[in-house]
Amino acid sequence: MNNKFPYAGRTFQLTLGELIVTNHYSNDGKNINIEFLSSDLKGLQMTVPFTWKYLSDGNYLISWQESDQSTVVHCDNFENKKSYAYYTTMKGDFYVLEGSITEI
Repeated sequence: MNNKFPYAGRTFQLTLGELIVTNHYSNDGKNINIEFLSSDLKGLQMTVPFTWKYLSDGNYLISWQESDQSTVVHCDNFENKKSYAYYTTMKGDFYVLEGSITEI
């Protein structure tokens, strides 16, 4: 059984309302490089380990903890170009975001 993330080595831009980020999945499928392209986080980049699970119908549950210990959970469908993201900051702020995915 192949446990490598099917989108390893690929880069996607996510537009989640006013928040725009690039997510690059490492070639080995173990790390994600995130770059914020908008908001007060613009220019911030980090590389962190991520976990993933295939759900069904092209949906992937993807999660990671950012370098500031904030947590992120996505339900992404790369074929349908849809992303649902749940983000909790270290201060306890919770965001529910929805948007589009474009491969770049």
